[in-house]
Amino acid sequence: MSQFNFDDTETSGIWWSTNVSIRDLCVELKADTNCADSEIVEFLRSIAKSIEVNGL
Repeated sequence: MSQFNFDDTETSGIWWSTNVSIRDLCVELKADTNCADSEIVEFLRSIAKSIEVNGL
């Protein structure tokens, strides 16, 4: 996803708002589970891999 720059001054609204929503949910997940950032990153990677394999 390196082609996306999540600077809100350069990114279209839907991509920026999606990024913010996902980050907010990750913050909530971290607070609820006390997991490490690395565990959330691994969780997000597993979601991405699932999408690659199975599509949406």
